[in-house]
Amino acid sequence: MRRKCAAGIGAVVVALAIAACSDSGSSSTAASSSAAASSSAVVCQAADNLRMSLDALSDVQPVQQGTDAVRQAFGSVKSDLAQLATAARDQYTDEVDRVQADADSVQTAIDTAQGAPSAQTLGAVASAVDVLLRDARALVDKVRASC
Repeated sequence: MRRKCAAGIGAVVVALAIAACSDSGSSSTAASSSAAASSSAVVCQAADNLRMSLDALSDVQPVQQGTDAVRQAFGSVKSDLAQLATAARDQYTDEVDRVQADADSVQTAIDTAQGAPSAQTLGAVASAVDVLLRDARALVDKVRASC
């Protein structure tokens, strides 16, 4: 009788262990899926924010409005780019690096134009902004395609 009881208890313990393993696996999978969805939402929102700040930057006319207007609009782009870079760097490393290099070029051009304002330095700002806008919009489009 004791052997039958012990065998029955052993079977119950094994069944509970299997059930516990399968439950933890499904909750782990659900947690992973939930984390991926929230991560994707963060990346998509960051891409949307960057698109809006890029649109605002594209409305600025460096030659007509000067470097202060560019610097102000560019500040929003830098902030939104940093958020997208943090959220999406693992998936879009090359694109993020390219856009960040473009942003560095814009910063350098703005600094140069503020130190020595001329048609040439303001033209360099406009040119650097155009490259940034092109590459950053391509990144945003690529990110948004997966949203």
